[in-house]
Parts: sequence; structure tokens; C-alpha cells
Amino acid sequence: MESSAASPLPFAHPFHPTLSDAEEVRSILEHKVPPELAIQIVSLGYNPWLAKRRAHEGDYYADYTKPDAKHCVASLYLTSECIPNDGHRVVPQRIIFQTSAAYQGYITSDGKDGFLNSHTRFDASILRPLSSKVDGTGQDVPLEEALSDTWWDPESATDALKEKGWEFVAAEDGRTAWRVCNNSEALAEYQDYKVEWTRGAQAATEDDEPLGRGEGFLELLKPGYIVVLWVRTGLRCWCNKVRAATIEIEYELP
Repeated sequence: MESSAASPLPFAHPFHPTLSDAEEVRSILEHKVPPELAIQIVSLGYNPWLAKRRAHEGDYYADYTKPDAKHCVASLYLTSECIPNDGHRVVPQRIIFQTSAAYQGYITSDGKDGFLNSHTRFDASILRPLSSKVDGTGQDVPLEEALSDTWWDPESATDALKEKGWEFVAAEDGRTAWRVCNNSEALAEYQDYKVEWTRGAQAATEDDEPLGRGEGFLELLKPGYIVVLWVRTGLRCWCNKVRAATIEIEYELP
């Protein structure tokens, strides 16, 4: 994970070819080289991307409580563009999350120690459209604008998401949210964090590292699905201050 205090939050990848761009380039190449070689050339540097950014400042406190005195909050901050579902057998290969957030700065040590007791983080989920949509799905506006409520955790938003025509995609172990990254407890100023997951690969981190592994995430991401980024806070009176986030998804054509 990379962190910095740069602002505003630029996209991590400088170039985002569209699906039509990639198809056009591959078509041109196929007139000059064998089709299988054209596919390889496009996959090396001209795969299509989906990119979405949101810049909205908000303070997210752990206002929800349970009988055991635990506190938590989850808020849907950003949704990705929909994975193309127009007959192409696209395969998501890489996803890059970036967040710009601040913590209380209660401790003075930086580096890994600043994350050891971190109670604010970001999670990611995959949503798929329901087979039978209900009226008023809110799809004319992004989900982050259509759903302004907060919940105890992402799963608690299940009914609200279904009202908008979406449902969670669960892994084999039943999980519906993957930890993206924690915020450093040592820094009260806004910091920019970058996390990258690749299909078929596991991030080289341990469970106590400040970023999530993303294991199996991209394998579940199919055409027609979207990725959502959740803001999380998990301790009473603590606050996750967020000002921006990005989601970039690279996929390839068969």
C-alpha cells in the first residue's frame, strides 16, 4: 500500500482505454498480425478500463450500538461502473482502489505501528442486479447518492440494496465484504492510500497488515456486476474522515 498527502486524488492508472478503443485496436492489428498475436499485444498495453472517482467530504462516526456495547458504522461511499454485459465475454484482471481519508492521530508513531490499533477502514463488495427489478430502483443516479443512510455493517444494507435492484455476491465462505485498507492512527491529516488486487494472485500481506488481500474477489466479478466501496468505523466516538476515493477496473477481451 502506498500513502501520501497529495490532493486532489488522481487516478492511479494514467490511461483508460474504453471497450470500443480496445476492439478497434485489435481489429487493426488483426489485419497485420495473426489474431492470437493481436490479442496478446492488446492485453499487454491496451486492455479496456472502467474508472470512477468521487470527491465528497464526510465524517463517519460509529453511531450504531449492540447489547455487548460494540459500536460500528458502514456507509456506501462509491460504486464502480458496471462491468460490460453486452455480449462480450470480458474478464476483469485488476482492480485499483484509492482512498483519501484521515484518522484522529491519537498516537505519535508512524509506519506499520500507526495501523496496529486502527478502527477505521474501507471494505469492498460486489453487487449483481436482481433478476426481477422493482420499481424505483434508483439506477438513474449512482447508488452512493440513492443510498444516503448508514448501517451497522455492509450486510445490514441488504434490504436497502434490494429495493434499488441489487444484491450481494458472496464468496464460498459466505463473506460479502473484503477489507481494502485501514487508515493510519498516527496521522490526523488526510492521507492518500492505494491498494491493487490482481486476478489469480494473493497480495503479499499478513492478516495484521493495513491492507486486505482481495483473495478471490476478481474471480467473482462478472459482466453486469458492480463494485462498491464502504466506509467503516468500529469504535465508539471514533471517526473516519473521508474526502475522496477512486475505483479502477482493468479487464480483457477473450
